[in-house]
Amino acid sequence: MGHRGQPQDRILTLPNLVTFIRILLIPVFVYVSWSRSRLIWGGFLLGMIGATDWIDGYLARKLNQTSTVGKIIDPSADRILLIAAGIVSFHENLIPTWLLIVIFAREIAVSSVVGTVAVKFKKRLDVVYYGKAGTLLMMFGFPFFVFAGANTAYVTDFRVAGYFFMLPGLAILFLALASYGRKLLSLAASP
Repeated sequence: MGHRGQPQDRILTLPNLVTFIRILLIPVFVYVSWSRSRLIWGGFLLGMIGATDWIDGYLARKLNQTSTVGKIIDPSADRILLIAAGIVSFHENLIPTWLLIVIFAREIAVSSVVGTVAVKFKKRLDVVYYGKAGTLLMMFGFPFFVFAGANTAYVTDFRVAGYFFMLPGLAILFLALASYGRKLLSLAASP
């Protein structure tokens, strides 16, 4: 029966359901965070959505429910969440504009490389380990900036914590971008 290969084609799996719920919660985060009076709740929701990122991957491996769909929607959910957090951060002026420009530029570059590989070479780039690590650090950093925007007594502490996670996370994500770029160049150079 080869039941190790069957999960690759499955769509309705528990890990995919977890990812889908994460995606559905992103607009809720944006709505809640669109007002400074609710930023504390927005920060908690963003933290929860970001923290559950590892759950779908863990479940996929543990339950042998990895799927092609999951390998596509999980990193897409991460990108959508980072973009949503960036939009809220821009709207509420939570993060310096230069940092948001760097974050969005990197996301555009990754999407361009991944899209080029998919369209031109009919291949999918798997997420690299340090890409996951960088995303995790970003997911920790963004909520702290959201908390800082709520103007609590810990504004400075929250901002420092945000930078503590965000800057190394962004640096690691640029390493992942370089890895994807090398894969694209390798595909372009092969006959």
